[in-house]
Amino acid sequence: MTNLELQAYRRFLMLKVSEASEYIGKTDASTWHNWEKGTVPVPQYVVTAMQELKKLRTDKVNIIINSINDRVGSSTIRYFLTYEEFKKVNPELDIIQWRLHQSIATELYFRGLEKLC
Repeated sequence: MTNLELQAYRRFLMLKVSEASEYIGKTDASTWHNWEKGTVPVPQYVVTAMQELKKLRTDKVNIIINSINDRVGSSTIRYFLTYEEFKKVNPELDIIQWRLHQSIATELYFRGLEKLC
């Protein structure tokens, strides 16, 4: 994975550098910045983790899209402005899962498949 691909993945998943570095890279933000600048190669464990998150996201989007036809009523997806709001509803999920949810909600909204609530 190139430095630009890493940055694209992080932004696609709506992760801040501080979140990606702590929860995925298990490092500090300056190290993550070096990976994104291309001054240091992206470690394989980070590549694998980002690819797995992208696959998980794709799978979740497909599940939601497939279920839309089976719904009765309006199609809405909750958009949590803060991690604290998300945690109240999903106490077992971490900040990465919150960002993943936000990324999915945003895509479904812009596809015109869901309204945000």
